[in-house]
Amino acid sequence: MSMSNSKGLLTGATRQLQDRWHETRASWRDRKADDFEKLYLSELASSVAASVKVIEELERLLQKVHADCD
Repeated sequence: MSMSNSKGLLTGATRQLQDRWHETRASWRDRKADDFEKLYLSELASSVAASVKVIEELERLLQKVHADCD
């Protein structure tokens, strides 16, 4: 699996999770929902964005290594 595929899978899965959470949040409106969101989802977008940047950097590095080996 390429880095681009990994990045696409990660961002797609995150988007799908966020969509499902918004659907769930429409009917789950108690303190436990707030706790769940704070504990598991609040930093997800920033963590995924940071991970995507790292994946992109690794992809550039691997392309350079591959080019240098040819």
